[in-house]
Amino acid sequence: MARRLLVLFFAFVAFVGPESASLALPAHAQTSETQAVQLTAHDIFQLAADGKFNAMYDRIHPDAHAVVPRAAAVGTFAALYAAVQASQTQITGITFGSWTWAVTGKTYDHAAAVAFTQPYLDNGQQKQLTDTMYLVSVSGDWRWFFGSSKAFVDAAIQKYGGYGTPITQGDLLTNVVNGLDSFYRDSFSHTTYAYTSPKVLIVDQGDSVQTACGPASTGFWAFYCPGDETVYLDAPLLISLEQQDAGFAAAFVIAHEWAHHVQTAVGIVRVDAGQEPRGVDQVFSIELELMADCMAGAWALDVDTRGLMKADDIDKTVQFAVHYLGDPNGVGATDPQAHGTADQRVQSILTGYEDGFVGCNIFI
Repeated sequence: MARRLLVLFFAFVAFVGPESASLALPAHAQTSETQAVQLTAHDIFQLAADGKFNAMYDRIHPDAHAVVPRAAAVGTFAALYAAVQASQTQITGITFGSWTWAVTGKTYDHAAAVAFTQPYLDNGQQKQLTDTMYLVSVSGDWRWFFGSSKAFVDAAIQKYGGYGTPITQGDLLTNVVNGLDSFYRDSFSHTTYAYTSPKVLIVDQGDSVQTACGPASTGFWAFYCPGDETVYLDAPLLISLEQQDAGFAAAFVIAHEWAHHVQTAVGIVRVDAGQEPRGVDQVFSIELELMADCMAGAWALDVDTRGLMKADDIDKTVQFAVHYLGDPNGVGATDPQAHGTADQRVQSILTGYEDGFVGCNIFI
């Protein structure tokens, strides 16, 4: 059973046990490119050993990101690694050449083939897998591919996370809230952090509410209040965007504020006016805000790979950011309320959308 599953899974990555992968190539094989590939492969094996399946997913190639939903990959990882007991993986060779990913049929002229051996227990019997993982460089960063066939990827999507109706069709708020909650709940399930859903409150036109962060009257657009763990949304903004057929821009607004809830949950805090960060969990306002943009982009990537976005959704979201989200002139990078220029915010959104959490410097 385990061997059959493994054969279907590659070119993916080996099972990895509690020990790190062995770096066993001889010195004469250690070119700088070979070293970079070897270290990347080692890191991927180690993430598997540590059960950090979301971080593994973030390091797949953008072409794989485009067709493999996070839930499909992470769900497969969890099931696969629960099936057998694996020992230390040993990298036995690295070669470079042309390679075609069978899932899409696309050929890469310069791919790294990482040969390895993997001992494992199958029903109490000691066995050994010998196989190859393929990596392709993206701007100097070597990325791997999930699945060795379209049939395997399709089966993973069907089992763990498939396609459906566009998220902007029907009740937008319900669709987005449920989608974000599922996305982060699944992401956190493979970490030591406990995820809880934020509350969501819509403020209608002309209304005012008292929050733990102060009063809020319509016109505020959106904000997250850590004091009561609530995402506050301005109904006129959401209605206006939907009427302009820019429902995904409204979804992005919600996703950005939801990201602040997640940031708070893991202990990332915005420094006060006049202060500077003094620890890894403290950031300037602009850093917190651009990270939230990037996280919203990473969620959009997951939505897209599930087939839940329309073709122009991300373009309309970018246009919304260009016209409405940049800081006014005179707001500096260390301003206590800085969110970033329009260009910075667009770049952060697109980085998350193209690279997932790894583009946001987040590994979970």
